Amino acid sequence: MTPEMLREIPLFATLNPEELQDLLNELETEYYPPHTVIFWMDEPGDKLYLIEKGEVRISYSNKDGKELTLAMQREGTFFGELSLLDGGLHTATVRTIKETTVLTISQSTFYKYLDKHPQFSRTLLAVLVDRLRQNAVSMRQNLTGQHVPQPQPAVFRRFLDRAARFVSSSRFLIVAIIFMVAWMGFQVWYHQKYHPGAISFEDTPPTFFFLGFILTLSSFLFTILVLTSQRGLAEQDRIRAEIEYQVNLKAQAEVMRLQLKMDEVLKLLEEKDKTTGN
Repeated sequence: MTPEMLREIPLFATLNPEELQDLLNELETEYYPPHTVIFWMDEPGDKLYLIEKGEVRISYSNKDGKELTLAMQREGTFFGELSLLDGGLHTATVRTIKETTVLTISQSTFYKYLDKHPQFSRTLLAVLVDRLRQNAVSMRQNLTGQHVPQPQPAVFRRFLDRAARFVSSSRFLIVAIIFMVAWMGFQVWYHQKYHPGAISFEDTPPTFFFLGFILTLSSFLFTILVLTSQRGLAEQDRIRAEIEYQVNLKAQAEVMRLQLKMDEVLKLLEEKDKTTGN
């Protein structure tokens, strides 16, 4: 990797050629074959990784043990920046998609570089905040957005949902009105044909008994159908709300952790400024 390529990475965009060359001299090269775990979530770490060639998948496991993708990183990007600052546990798992070459810098070497170039700390803070915001958005999209493939319900479940949507549609209302009018019209015509005489629409025939029976039975079935469908939708909403709550908790924990790391970097920067001023 050349200084020009290194400058294209947002984290190092503000460094001058001399500072970029100093950083390149400290980097070490590591090679990983496809589908290899570089590090696991909750594993201690103290390195920053720059992707020189290849592609990696950054993911984390939720409380149900399901692995969810946060991001796909390619050439010219970096990862492992949080654990680099304090040597803490990694917040995600990184696995190679194809053969990947990364450049790494250890925590001790990185802090020596910060001592030599303290102005770089401000850029580091800005990039960390932006990366955290992107990860939080990715978690919400994965867990509550359309990017997560939803499990397909059973055949009966799908039938209930479709039937409930049809019953509550304007098309069904129009069909029902036409059916009732046609039924009553046919019964009036049939009664006049085979029972001549005046027809009273009070409590005397025709009474539309079968129509009333059909409407009563269909109303009962449609009520059960709609209630069953609504119960399923309510359960889905409850699960979605619980997932959203867990995402917010994790995001809040990440924000607190990042704040601690920022405080450490700011403290280091202040100490360096005092030393420079003296």
